[in-house]
Amino acid sequence: MADQQTLPGVTPPRQGKKHADRAAKQRAYREQNDLQVVALQLPRALNERFNAWLKAKGREKEKSALVAKAIETQILRKR
Repeated sequence: MADQQTLPGVTPPRQGKKHADRAAKQRAYREQNDLQVVALQLPRALNERFNAWLKAKGREKEKSALVAKAIETQILRKR
């Protein structure tokens, strides 16, 4: 079976998983990108308004980037 031919439209199965589970994959992603997990506690009303704003702008997946930018430009800015 060394000469196994491939069929069009059929992908061969993966040889082996790179990570043991999803947690290991997430941990590797954070290490590779030098990320730190931070838990924020926001009032429910504020969180709902923020999520509604993100959805209206079509930017639901950019939440972390937007919070990081706000911290950088508003809180840690040089005065």
